[in-house]
Amino acid sequence: MTAPTTQFRRHRRGPVRLLVAEPFESAALALGLLEVDALERPRHREVGGAGRGTNAVQPLPGRSERLHLRPFHHGGWLAAVTRDRLTSLARPVAELIVNARLAEVGAPVPRPVLVVGRRRGPGLWRAAVGTLHEGSGCNGREFLASGPPRERVVAVARASGVALRRLHDAGGCHADLHLGNVLICEADGAPRVVFVDLDRARVVRPVPVPRRSAEMMRLYRSLLKWGGAVAPEAIAHFFDAYCGDDHALRAALSAALPRERLRVALHRIGYRLARTSHPGPS
Repeated sequence: MTAPTTQFRRHRRGPVRLLVAEPFESAALALGLLEVDALERPRHREVGGAGRGTNAVQPLPGRSERLHLRPFHHGGWLAAVTRDRLTSLARPVAELIVNARLAEVGAPVPRPVLVVGRRRGPGLWRAAVGTLHEGSGCNGREFLASGPPRERVVAVARASGVALRRLHDAGGCHADLHLGNVLICEADGAPRVVFVDLDRARVVRPVPVPRRSAEMMRLYRSLLKWGGAVAPEAIAHFFDAYCGDDHALRAALSAALPRERLRVALHRIGYRLARTSHPGPS
């Protein structure tokens, strides 16, 4: 992996390790992130995560920005077993480096700040990943749950298409693209989309069409699962914004649709079975 130009500083104190981007070194140390209880202390403000625990936001001493600290949790079927236990800090550090590489080329990702980890015993760690807080905003699930008007949904769909195209053109491959990892912010009255939680993300140039198509359809499956009915008009706007004037890319993505539609059909069966096996309260 090509190293980012951002310089990171390493610190250690007892069981605690800190890897922090050079411009934020003094602020991170002033926060006491090398203290042994740094990951347990209450934060300035807690905010909901994307299904992997509670994040925290707090001011950075001596700076105007705020730090968004996300506890590192495993996802998928192992989450209930491994929770926040890591065998090393390799994964959060890899996420920080990928985040830095993408941010440096203007991809729509948060600016990376740090990784802090504490040894919990022989071969076990707990960690958190810190990025600059993006300000007021909500994720895709929260946005749709708020019942936004049609024109707002269309605007966010277009902004999401533009942002995902920028991420892919920058070489970004998101390993877990779903509504909870799509952050919608306001920028001069227009929606701005940032992709968060880059655990296991990679930088691949160029991102091949099958990978682009698979990530787009993974986001679409998340929409079906959590977003309910969304007007086809909004989906068309997303696709148009992603393709722009690139007719060759549009044709290649369209050719991949039959395979991806089969995946959608299979996932829909899974959703129905899950609802039948675990019915909600009547």
